[in-house]
Amino acid sequence: MNSTPLVSVTGLGYDLGPRRLWHQVSFDVPAGQALALRGASGSGKSTLLRCLAGLDRVTRGRVVMLGTSLGEVSERERRRLRRSDVGCIVQDHAVVPEWTVEANLRVLRLPGVDRAELDARLDHALLAVGLGGRRRARAGLLSGGEQQRVAVARVLVQRPKVVLADEPTASLDRGSAARVRVGLDALRAAGSAVVVATHDPEIVDWADDALVVGES
Repeated sequence: MNSTPLVSVTGLGYDLGPRRLWHQVSFDVPAGQALALRGASGSGKSTLLRCLAGLDRVTRGRVVMLGTSLGEVSERERRRLRRSDVGCIVQDHAVVPEWTVEANLRVLRLPGVDRAELDARLDHALLAVGLGGRRRARAGLLSGGEQQRVAVARVLVQRPKVVLADEPTASLDRGSAARVRVGLDALRAAGSAVVVATHDPEIVDWADDALVVGES
């Protein structure tokens, strides 16, 4: 497997006013590998993910995403990277409640992917997260765990090079959490570099490496 990092972080630091949230954070994540970000609530795990996505600017250091140094390009270029090559799984599920599960997946814009390929990806994604029989259900009527699985399925359909997941199993029952982990594993197996902020010890054990985020 190619060991060239898709995500490379060097000497990263982030300050909130006088408070140093974290300092000298460095790591690489190659294709087909997963990194778990651990740390207490308020330690800055979610902020670190936002910096990796190019949504927040770091105080010090460098983030290189897919060969692009995020601090050296325009917001337009960072937005292009997020849309084309980065998949994000957030804590609030980010589904459209009035739409069906299937419609929430078909909203993706995937250049070069025809209808047959999209249908195949959608079928695979829904089966992977255990929602094969719920594709026509309205997303707003699903449980919180099922909505989070829809969010994971959407990233599976996207097939991004990098996946950033913020507490994807938080507040989920054991069954839903297990299905989310299956989805994350499918993304890693497909070659995505996965960075996940988590308190879930099972995700920490599943990941190839772990980093404790916090004040230094």
